[in-house]
Amino acid sequence: MNSELKRELEIFTGAYYEEAPGEAEYPYMVFSVQRLSDDEGKLSYSLEVDVWDQNEYYSRAESMMDALEKKLHRCNHMSDKFLIRIFRGRRQNIPDPDKTIKRVREQFEMQVFEKED
Repeated sequence: MNSELKRELEIFTGAYYEEAPGEAEYPYMVFSVQRLSDDEGKLSYSLEVDVWDQNEYYSRAESMMDALEKKLHRCNHMSDKFLIRIFRGRRQNIPDPDKTIKRVREQFEMQVFEKED
């Protein structure tokens, strides 16, 4: 994934790319992207977002993911270089060996169209 698209997703989602910095405060979001196909100007990706929280319950992480899902599902986001379309996908709570850590993951379908010069 090119750095311009990565930066655009960081700004748009409010999430860190692949790994949060050590000083990140809970709850926070991290995203990763896997390219699925390239079809004549339309790039298809799996956008995976994890919400991490240090809490007894999943409710705060779930609320944060609810807000992100509402923002992203059926979204058409346009920047100077891209049109990004996103649709919600699978969502699940991921157990952690540390019972104080709560993690909610959602995989979105993302289509990216690069603007022509």
